[in-house]
Amino acid sequence: MIPTRSEPARRRLGRALLVVAAIAPLVAAPARAQNVLLRIQPHPGDTMYTTFVQDVEMVGTRNVHSVDTTMTSRMNIVILSHSVVQANDAHGTTVLAITDSVAMQGHGTGAGAPTETLRRAMQGRQARLQISPDGSATLLAASDDVSPEVEAVYSGMPATLPEKSVAMHGTWQRNSYIPISRQSDSTHAATLHTVYRLDSLSADGAIAYISIRGTISRDSSSSMASEGLRVTSAGTVNGRMSMNRKRGWWVESELSIAIKSVVTPMADPGAAMRVQTRITQSMRTTISP
Repeated sequence: MIPTRSEPARRRLGRALLVVAAIAPLVAAPARAQNVLLRIQPHPGDTMYTTFVQDVEMVGTRNVHSVDTTMTSRMNIVILSHSVVQANDAHGTTVLAITDSVAMQGHGTGAGAPTETLRRAMQGRQARLQISPDGSATLLAASDDVSPEVEAVYSGMPATLPEKSVAMHGTWQRNSYIPISRQSDSTHAATLHTVYRLDSLSADGAIAYISIRGTISRDSSSSMASEGLRVTSAGTVNGRMSMNRKRGWWVESELSIAIKSVVTPMADPGAAMRVQTRITQSMRTTISP
Protein backbone atom coordinates (compact mmCIF):
# COMPACT_ATOMS: atom_id res chain seq x y z
CA MET A 1 0.00 0.00 0.00
CA ILE A 2 1.39 3.41 -0.93
CA PRO A 3 0.94 6.01 1.88
CA THR A 4 -0.88 9.15 0.96
CA ARG A 5 -0.71 12.60 2.49
CA SER A 6 -3.88 11.88 4.46
CA GLU A 7 -2.42 8.78 6.16
CA PRO A 8 -0.73 10.66 9.05
CA ALA A 9 -3.94 12.57 9.61
CA ARG A 10 -5.82 9.29 9.82
CA ARG A 11 -3.32 7.99 12.37
CA ARG A 12 -3.66 11.13 14.47
CA LEU A 13 -7.44 10.91 14.29
CA GLY A 14 -7.32 7.26 15.29
CA ARG A 15 -5.09 8.00 18.28
CA ALA A 16 -7.39 10.84 19.32
CA LEU A 17 -10.45 8.57 19.17
CA LEU A 18 -8.66 5.97 21.30
CA VAL A 19 -7.81 8.63 23.91
CA VAL A 20 -11.41 9.86 23.96
CA ALA A 21 -12.70 6.30 24.26
CA ALA A 22 -10.37 5.68 27.20
CA ILE A 23 -11.24 8.90 29.01
CA ALA A 24 -15.01 8.88 28.44
CA PRO A 25 -15.82 6.14 30.96
CA LEU A 26 -13.76 7.94 33.59
CA VAL A 27 -15.63 11.17 32.99
CA ALA A 28 -19.07 9.54 32.87
CA ALA A 29 -18.58 7.32 35.92
CA PRO A 30 -18.95 10.05 38.56
CA ALA A 31 -22.22 11.23 36.97
CA ARG A 32 -23.65 7.72 36.99
CA ALA A 33 -22.45 7.10 40.54
CA GLN A 34 -23.75 10.40 41.87
CA ASN A 35 -25.87 9.90 44.98
CA VAL A 36 -28.68 12.32 45.80
CA LEU A 37 -29.92 13.07 49.31
CA LEU A 38 -33.67 13.67 49.56
CA ARG A 39 -34.80 15.09 52.89
CA ILE A 40 -37.82 16.94 54.26
CA GLN A 41 -36.14 19.72 56.21
CA PRO A 42 -37.63 23.19 55.67
CA HIS A 43 -36.25 26.20 57.50
CA PRO A 44 -37.85 27.59 60.68
CA GLY A 45 -40.12 30.48 59.73
CA ASP A 46 -40.92 29.07 56.27
CA THR A 47 -44.59 28.97 55.30
CA MET A 48 -45.85 26.48 52.74
CA TYR A 49 -49.08 27.33 50.88
CA THR A 50 -50.75 24.27 49.39
CA THR A 51 -53.64 23.62 47.02
CA PHE A 52 -54.91 20.04 47.13
CA VAL A 53 -57.50 18.73 44.64
CA GLN A 54 -59.08 15.29 44.76
CA ASP A 55 -61.75 13.66 42.61
CA VAL A 56 -63.28 10.34 43.64
CA GLU A 57 -65.69 8.26 41.56
CA MET A 58 -67.27 5.06 42.89
CA VAL A 59 -69.40 2.74 40.81
CA GLY A 60 -71.10 -0.12 42.65
CA THR A 61 -72.89 -2.96 40.90
CA ARG A 62 -75.06 -5.58 42.60
CA ASN A 63 -76.96 -8.42 41.00
CA VAL A 64 -80.57 -8.47 42.21
CA HIS A 65 -82.83 -11.19 40.81
CA SER A 66 -80.46 -11.71 37.88
CA VAL A 67 -80.52 -7.98 37.08
CA ASP A 68 -77.46 -5.77 37.63
CA THR A 69 -78.23 -2.62 39.63
CA THR A 70 -75.63 0.13 39.44
CA MET A 71 -75.10 3.05 41.83
CA THR A 72 -72.65 5.86 41.13
CA SER A 73 -71.27 8.53 43.43
CA ARG A 74 -68.71 11.27 42.88
CA MET A 75 -66.90 13.51 45.30
CA ASN A 76 -64.82 16.57 44.38
CA ILE A 77 -62.77 18.35 47.04
CA VAL A 78 -60.45 21.35 46.97
CA ILE A 79 -58.45 22.20 50.09
CA LEU A 80 -56.41 25.36 50.59
CA SER A 81 -54.03 25.20 53.52
CA HIS A 82 -50.79 26.57 54.85
CA SER A 83 -48.13 25.12 57.13
CA VAL A 84 -45.77 27.13 59.32
CA VAL A 85 -42.40 25.65 60.29
CA GLN A 86 -41.98 26.16 64.03
CA ALA A 87 -38.80 24.18 64.72
CA ASN A 88 -36.30 21.95 62.98
CA ASP A 89 -33.58 19.56 64.13
CA ALA A 90 -31.93 16.32 63.05
CA HIS A 91 -34.94 14.29 64.18
CA GLY A 92 -37.55 16.19 62.18
CA THR A 93 -39.59 19.32 61.66
CA THR A 94 -42.42 20.67 63.80
CA VAL A 95 -45.11 22.18 61.61
CA LEU A 96 -48.38 23.92 62.41
CA ALA A 97 -50.81 22.92 59.63
CA ILE A 98 -53.89 25.10 59.15
CA THR A 99 -56.78 24.28 56.81
CA ASP A 100 -57.86 27.64 55.39
CA SER A 101 -60.80 26.57 53.24
CA VAL A 102 -62.51 23.43 52.02
CA ALA A 103 -64.85 23.13 49.05
CA MET A 104 -66.71 19.87 48.48
CA GLN A 105 -69.27 18.78 45.97
CA GLY A 106 -70.93 15.39 45.92
CA HIS A 107 -73.01 13.77 43.21
CA GLY A 108 -75.03 10.60 43.24
CA THR A 109 -76.07 8.25 46.02
CA GLY A 110 -75.71 9.64 49.56
CA ALA A 111 -73.87 12.78 48.49
CA GLY A 112 -75.75 15.33 50.61
CA ALA A 113 -75.37 15.70 54.35
CA PRO A 114 -72.14 13.68 54.82
CA THR A 115 -70.34 15.98 52.40
CA GLU A 116 -71.24 19.13 54.33
CA THR A 117 -70.50 17.46 57.68
CA LEU A 118 -67.01 16.49 56.54
CA ARG A 119 -66.35 19.93 55.06
CA ARG A 120 -67.23 21.65 58.34
CA ALA A 121 -65.11 19.18 60.28
CA MET A 122 -62.05 20.03 58.19
CA GLN A 123 -62.30 23.76 57.54
CA GLY A 124 -60.44 26.03 59.91
CA ARG A 125 -58.84 23.21 61.84
CA GLN A 126 -55.26 23.28 63.09
CA ALA A 127 -52.83 20.47 63.78
CA ARG A 128 -49.27 20.39 65.02
CA LEU A 129 -47.25 17.71 63.25
CA GLN A 130 -43.79 16.23 63.56
CA ILE A 131 -42.50 15.56 60.04
CA SER A 132 -39.60 13.12 59.82
CA PRO A 133 -36.85 13.63 57.23
CA ASP A 134 -38.32 10.72 55.21
CA GLY A 135 -41.71 12.48 55.01
CA SER A 136 -43.70 10.46 57.55
CA ALA A 137 -45.84 12.43 60.01
CA THR A 138 -46.83 12.12 63.65
CA LEU A 139 -49.74 14.11 65.07
CA LEU A 140 -48.57 16.06 68.14
CA ALA A 141 -51.72 18.08 68.83
CA ALA A 142 -54.93 19.06 67.09
CA SER A 143 -58.08 21.13 67.59
CA ASP A 144 -60.28 19.63 70.30
CA ASP A 145 -63.19 18.99 67.97
CA VAL A 146 -61.24 17.23 65.20
CA SER A 147 -63.06 14.05 64.23
CA PRO A 148 -61.28 10.66 64.08
CA GLU A 149 -61.51 10.75 60.27
CA VAL A 150 -59.81 14.13 60.04
CA GLU A 151 -57.24 13.11 62.63
CA ALA A 152 -56.42 10.08 60.46
CA VAL A 153 -55.77 12.40 57.51
CA TYR A 154 -53.32 14.49 59.55
CA SER A 155 -51.41 11.54 61.01
CA GLY A 156 -51.66 9.14 58.08
CA MET A 157 -48.86 10.56 55.93
CA PRO A 158 -46.52 7.66 55.13
CA ALA A 159 -42.80 7.89 54.48
CA THR A 160 -42.13 8.73 50.83
CA LEU A 161 -38.38 9.39 50.72
CA PRO A 162 -35.46 6.96 51.00
CA GLU A 163 -33.68 6.48 54.32
CA LYS A 164 -30.32 7.34 52.74
CA SER A 165 -29.00 8.91 49.55
CA VAL A 166 -30.04 7.30 46.28
CA ALA A 167 -28.35 7.07 42.89
CA MET A 168 -29.81 8.76 39.84
CA HIS A 169 -32.53 6.49 38.42
CA GLY A 170 -32.36 4.50 41.65
CA THR A 171 -35.49 3.13 43.31
CA TRP A 172 -36.71 2.59 46.86
CA GLN A 173 -39.78 0.87 48.28
CA ARG A 174 -42.26 1.67 51.02
CA ASN A 175 -45.06 -0.32 52.65
CA SER A 176 -47.81 1.49 54.53
CA TYR A 177 -51.41 1.10 55.62
CA ILE A 178 -54.45 3.07 54.50
CA PRO A 179 -57.01 3.26 57.33
CA ILE A 180 -60.46 1.99 56.31
CA SER A 181 -62.39 2.42 59.54
CA ARG A 182 -61.80 4.32 62.79
CA GLN A 183 -59.43 1.61 63.96
CA SER A 184 -55.93 2.42 62.80
CA ASP A 185 -54.36 -1.05 63.12
CA SER A 186 -53.24 -2.99 60.06
CA THR A 187 -56.18 -5.44 60.18
CA HIS A 188 -58.56 -2.54 59.52
CA ALA A 189 -56.53 -1.10 56.67
CA ALA A 190 -55.52 -1.69 53.09
CA THR A 191 -51.87 -2.39 52.37
CA LEU A 192 -50.08 0.03 50.06
CA HIS A 193 -46.82 -1.12 48.48
CA THR A 194 -45.08 1.68 46.61
CA VAL A 195 -41.96 1.87 44.45
CA TYR A 196 -40.41 5.30 43.98
CA ARG A 197 -37.80 6.20 41.34
CA LEU A 198 -35.55 9.24 41.14
CA ASP A 199 -36.03 10.14 37.50
CA SER A 200 -34.02 13.36 37.19
CA LEU A 201 -32.89 16.63 38.71
CA SER A 202 -33.38 20.17 37.48
CA ALA A 203 -30.38 21.83 35.85
CA ASP A 204 -29.27 23.42 39.13
CA GLY A 205 -30.01 20.26 41.14
CA ALA A 206 -32.62 22.01 43.29
CA ILE A 207 -35.71 20.09 42.14
CA ALA A 208 -35.90 16.30 42.28
CA TYR A 209 -38.42 14.59 40.00
CA ILE A 210 -39.74 11.26 41.29
CA SER A 211 -42.09 8.74 39.68
CA ILE A 212 -44.46 6.57 41.70
CA ARG A 213 -45.82 3.07 41.06
CA GLY A 214 -47.71 0.99 43.57
CA THR A 215 -50.28 -1.65 44.42
CA ILE A 216 -53.12 -1.69 46.95
CA SER A 217 -54.55 -4.86 48.49
CA ARG A 218 -57.00 -5.73 51.22
CA ASP A 219 -58.75 -8.84 52.54
CA SER A 220 -60.83 -8.14 55.63
CA SER A 221 -62.29 -11.60 56.16
CA SER A 222 -61.56 -11.40 59.88
CA SER A 223 -61.45 -7.67 60.64
CA MET A 224 -64.95 -6.89 59.32
CA ALA A 225 -66.70 -9.87 60.90
CA SER A 226 -68.31 -7.62 63.52
CA GLU A 227 -69.91 -5.60 60.71
CA GLY A 228 -71.09 -8.70 58.88
CA LEU A 229 -69.06 -7.89 55.77
CA ARG A 230 -66.03 -9.16 53.93
CA VAL A 231 -64.21 -6.69 51.72
CA THR A 232 -61.49 -7.69 49.29
CA SER A 233 -59.71 -5.06 47.21
CA ALA A 234 -56.93 -4.78 44.68
CA GLY A 235 -55.68 -1.66 42.97
CA THR A 236 -52.86 0.30 41.41
CA VAL A 237 -51.22 3.66 42.04
CA ASN A 238 -49.40 5.68 39.38
CA GLY A 239 -48.05 9.19 39.54
CA ARG A 240 -45.19 11.55 40.09
CA MET A 241 -44.00 14.09 42.60
CA SER A 242 -41.27 16.66 42.92
CA MET A 243 -39.52 18.19 45.87
CA ASN A 244 -37.39 21.27 46.32
CA ARG A 245 -34.12 20.00 47.80
CA LYS A 246 -32.92 23.47 48.75
CA ARG A 247 -36.14 24.31 50.63
CA GLY A 248 -36.60 20.76 51.89
CA TRP A 249 -40.28 20.31 50.99
CA TRP A 250 -42.64 18.76 48.44
CA VAL A 251 -43.76 21.21 45.77
CA GLU A 252 -45.91 19.16 43.39
CA SER A 253 -47.56 15.77 43.01
CA GLU A 254 -50.06 14.00 40.79
CA LEU A 255 -51.55 10.58 41.54
CA SER A 256 -54.02 8.28 39.83
CA ILE A 257 -55.49 5.42 41.89
CA ALA A 258 -57.75 2.63 40.62
CA ILE A 259 -59.26 0.07 42.99
CA LYS A 260 -61.60 -2.87 42.41
CA SER A 261 -63.41 -4.19 45.48
CA VAL A 262 -65.94 -6.87 46.31
CA VAL A 263 -68.17 -6.28 49.36
CA THR A 264 -69.84 -9.51 50.47
CA PRO A 265 -72.45 -9.77 53.27
CA MET A 266 -71.49 -12.84 55.29
CA ALA A 267 -75.17 -13.66 55.82
CA ASP A 268 -75.90 -13.56 52.09
CA PRO A 269 -72.82 -14.18 49.91
CA GLY A 270 -75.00 -14.05 46.80
CA ALA A 271 -75.69 -10.34 47.40
CA ALA A 272 -72.10 -9.25 46.89
CA MET A 273 -71.45 -5.78 45.45
CA ARG A 274 -68.62 -5.03 43.05
CA VAL A 275 -67.19 -1.54 43.47
CA GLN A 276 -64.81 0.28 41.16
CA THR A 277 -63.12 3.34 42.63
CA ARG A 278 -61.07 5.89 40.71
CA ILE A 279 -59.20 8.62 42.54
CA THR A 280 -57.15 11.43 41.08
CA GLN A 281 -55.14 13.80 43.26
CA SER A 282 -53.00 16.82 42.60
CA MET A 283 -51.02 19.04 44.94
CA ARG A 284 -49.19 22.31 44.37
CA THR A 285 -47.14 24.14 46.99
CA THR A 286 -45.37 27.47 47.09
CA ILE A 287 -42.86 28.32 49.83
CA SER A 288 -42.39 31.71 51.47
CA PRO A 289 -40.19 33.54 52.20
